[in-house]
Amino acid sequence: MDNLTLFTKLVEAETEGKVEELLREAGYLDDESVWRAIGSDIGIDNNFAAIGNQQSDPSGALVEKIVNGIDAVLMARCYEAGIDPEGPEAPQSMSEAIERFFNVPGGKLGNLTARDRRPLADQVHLVAVGGKQQPNYLVIDRGEGQTPAQFPHTLVSLLRSNKMRIPFVQGKFNSGGTGILQFCGTHNFQLIASRRRPGCPVSSDDPTGDRWGFTIVRRLLPSGGRRSSMYVYLAPNGDVPSFAADEIKVLPGPSRQNHPAPPYAVGLPHGTCIKLYNYRWRAKSIITTEGRYEIEKFLYSPALPFRLTETRDYNANYYSTTVSGGWISATDTSEAGESEKLEEGFPASAALTLESIGRLPYEIAVFKGSTNKRHVPVGVYFVVNGQVHGSLPSNFVTTTLKFSYLSDERGPLLVVVDCTAMNERVREDFFMASRDRVRRNEVYETIRKHLTDNLRNHPGLQAINQRRRQEHLESHLNQESPVGAFQKLIDNDPTLAQLFAGGDHLVTATGPGAAPPFVGRRFPTFFRLSKEPKGGLVKSCPRNRTCRVEFETDAVNDYFSRTNSPGEITIEPSPNLCEHARLWNGRYTAYFAVPWDAEIGDVVQVTIKVTDADRQARGLDFTSTFSIKVEQDAEEEEEPRGGRPRPPRRPKQDSDRRGVALALPRIVDVRRDDWEREGFTEYDALRVKDDGSGGYDCYVNLDNRHLIHELASAKDEEKPQIKHWFKFGLVLAAIGMIQNNRRMAELRAAAEGESSFDGEDEGDDTDQLAAVSNYCTGLAQVIVPIIRSLHQPLLDQTA
Repeated sequence: MDNLTLFTKLVEAETEGKVEELLREAGYLDDESVWRAIGSDIGIDNNFAAIGNQQSDPSGALVEKIVNGIDAVLMARCYEAGIDPEGPEAPQSMSEAIERFFNVPGGKLGNLTARDRRPLADQVHLVAVGGKQQPNYLVIDRGEGQTPAQFPHTLVSLLRSNKMRIPFVQGKFNSGGTGILQFCGTHNFQLIASRRRPGCPVSSDDPTGDRWGFTIVRRLLPSGGRRSSMYVYLAPNGDVPSFAADEIKVLPGPSRQNHPAPPYAVGLPHGTCIKLYNYRWRAKSIITTEGRYEIEKFLYSPALPFRLTETRDYNANYYSTTVSGGWISATDTSEAGESEKLEEGFPASAALTLESIGRLPYEIAVFKGSTNKRHVPVGVYFVVNGQVHGSLPSNFVTTTLKFSYLSDERGPLLVVVDCTAMNERVREDFFMASRDRVRRNEVYETIRKHLTDNLRNHPGLQAINQRRRQEHLESHLNQESPVGAFQKLIDNDPTLAQLFAGGDHLVTATGPGAAPPFVGRRFPTFFRLSKEPKGGLVKSCPRNRTCRVEFETDAVNDYFSRTNSPGEITIEPSPNLCEHARLWNGRYTAYFAVPWDAEIGDVVQVTIKVTDADRQARGLDFTSTFSIKVEQDAEEEEEPRGGRPRPPRRPKQDSDRRGVALALPRIVDVRRDDWEREGFTEYDALRVKDDGSGGYDCYVNLDNRHLIHELASAKDEEKPQIKHWFKFGLVLAAIGMIQNNRRMAELRAAAEGESSFDGEDEGDDTDQLAAVSNYCTGLAQVIVPIIRSLHQPLLDQTA
């Protein structure tokens, strides 16, 4: 079998068994001499640890292949422009490369219409082939390609510095592309074919410059004294197989009405094609829907769009689609109906500028309840050049932010933090080389604390959380107010009153009142200091704190973050003075710090200039000035300067829950018809949610199995009292456990010398609420018999 025939049969093989059969027929399967270890060109034979320590999620690993394809396309365009990718004339960022090579304004896909993005997407393809139960995928790019002789140094290399000095591509570590191997079937088969693109440099001593090369990667299990598996690629006589051909038919043809696209129908003249056999992916159904949603969770704003094509026998409205990233899919108003996914006022923007870390702009979106939660991610994600590199814990929204109603079917909260401009050394320490998780180091703690403080106090998020809570409680859960019953219990027993630290009278938690709708302008007509005094604004600021400065404007909430004609803000004498800023409904709230070398009594003049495409065309901008007077460090003894490092600024919370009365819990009756919606079973008794205002919502299952058993054997006149015991007994027990957890947290914090509510570990509070709920489920089995047993002697004494 010649090489072209072998390759054609391998690329069209749709099962691992068929691949084995073809390799055996060619005499390669059992001959270990024709297989070389990935990375062996630099002396790496034990490669399983390096390859196995990549992405932990098949979607993230697949996205890495797509990103590599985009990198290859950018490299090809750079060579075609006659530019050395490592030279001074090369683009210095991915967005700059997209703008220069593809004429995309600002290098952002959001500046193009869906129609304009479609031709760009032909550069990279992801094609689903094979069967529905054991699908295969082709990742195809029209990039620079590689010669057969260069395969060992590029496509099947490991830990080489191929892209280390190229600033406009994503790949750096030469290992991420191997992350897909452990998700490829039983034998981890991966087929790779590539041909160098005309115009891209080829070494003068490379005789394979115009040929196609191909190889297949597989996993060899431990044998012959080798203690771990090893990934190898086919290389008879030390070289990957090659053949001469004008093209290889790997691209899909056009789909017809009600019919999927035919596979292997269109030729690829150059570039790279990778086939993943039996890829174990959560997206089990059609790739243009479920597969797209999975990819968009890991790729919010790719540098280039790409095409997804389905060739398998599914019934669908369409079999090919363009993917421009999860953020555009959710927020792009150029596509019909897309804007209907978000709550009013979103997307919104904000930014952190942290000393030694850098500028971290972030965008906020709150989806409406009609949005399918499975199709959008929830929480806080860190991205670099649009690719997700890590996230905060999945329960961050409910745990740390206390937004229990921004993470479920009512419509989730999504925060995307752009780390592209982060200090390069800090970024290397913050993200793992696998680019799918972060290290929990000092940088992580600093970013998390600032995000927690700023998001928790975001007026828009607070308002939506409270509105949804109120709507949920009032819409379909019929309940009586427990205020009177609770107040009576407290009046009769001072021990119970101590559960609520504010005294004898309970207070109810209420959210912010409804505000008139804000209607912003795309290009504002004013941007000025709010309530500026006649003599000018002077803010006092301790050296280790920030001061808040508010501006008023009629700009829309995403004025500074939108892709098309965004607003620009400059801060003098240094942009680093502004540690955090957010724009929301006509208020631009900024937190300023004093310069590093400022002395007590210094007065720093600050100038803010805001402009956009509209005002620049007229030579105008909005200018505001104010002064910051440097004060002594707050809550700390002043230390002599003497070159000592400055103590880290601690974010000052706008609200502190310590010492504040615990608000009256809202008790919600849950019946059998509500179980599925509320996530209950017949054994669950009580579930506690943080209401976002320092109090709690207690959902009590009045169709609990144990309560129903008690009611079945009770007299009719006893049933209301049994329900009363069950409901209020569980709620009071839960509040007691919560208060004890808070007290213990403060004792631990006092021992460690830090605030119990500043920088609390993610998971602690939510895990404790889950534990309280779980304990109450156990208590439900005995609470009525206990109260009855203790109550009966009192009745006997008064009889």
